Amino acid sequence: MTDTPRPTSSAKLWGGRFSEATAASVEKFTASIHYDARLYRHDIAGSMAHARMLARQGLISD
Repeated sequence: MTDTPRPTSSAKLWGGRFSEATAASVEKFTASIHYDARLYRHDIAGSMAHARMLARQGLISD
């Protein structure tokens, strides 16, 4: 697995679109985006495996 570079403040998706600084709560909420980019495939695979198990147990339909 390769490390995804952590974006700088100037590389924000919404950079340059707003005149006010980003709220601290938004900064905190989006701080893990670089980790999420590395883990999303594994997270989805785990969720799919869990759903298959629930279907085998008859708790959900597939």
